Amino acid sequence: MRVGQIMRKDAVTITPDKRVGQALKLMQKHNIRHLPVVKDHEMVGWITSRILREVLLASMLEVITVGDVMIEAPITVSPDTSVEEAARLMYENKIGGMPVLEGDKLAGVITTMDLLAAFLSMLGLLRSSSRLDLLLDKNPQVLENVARLIREAGGNIINIALGPSKGDKRSYLVRLNKCDLAPIIARLKQEGHEVTDFIP
Repeated sequence: MRVGQIMRKDAVTITPDKRVGQALKLMQKHNIRHLPVVKDHEMVGWITSRILREVLLASMLEVITVGDVMIEAPITVSPDTSVEEAARLMYENKIGGMPVLEGDKLAGVITTMDLLAAFLSMLGLLRSSSRLDLLLDKNPQVLENVARLIREAGGNIINIALGPSKGDKRSYLVRLNKCDLAPIIARLKQEGHEVTDFIP
């Protein structure tokens, strides 16, 4: 999944000559915490609610401009950046959002909430589901065998996530369409596979 698929394309923007107080009101009006700063159709900076809080002296709101306090070279991504890379950048830089640029032009904005929604969707967590936690040998054929057993017992696998290794075994988190797990667990145990936890 790419940033361009989940970013907000109709980003609210502000120009660098506007007062900090105007930026604050704009953020409050649209319930957002980030504003791309645009001049002559090109992005020239980035302002966040945190920056505004740092300069928040009531007497100064009508004096200081957005251009005075904006980040002139914010961390950015493109619409083709993977959501995993965007998440890594936000995590490593401890930021809550980034402008999405095509060249110098603003294409959209992506925030931690956009990424969270994307990951929840990718993991199948936005629909009703069940989960099996398994501890299996690392041999790929074992996982293939388990997937076949689950299907034969009536389970429909949405996705499989890798958990930590434990010696020569690895944890697998198997998400299924909501179903009765009892016959699936019984079949897996009958074949000697370890079920460590489950969510019906």
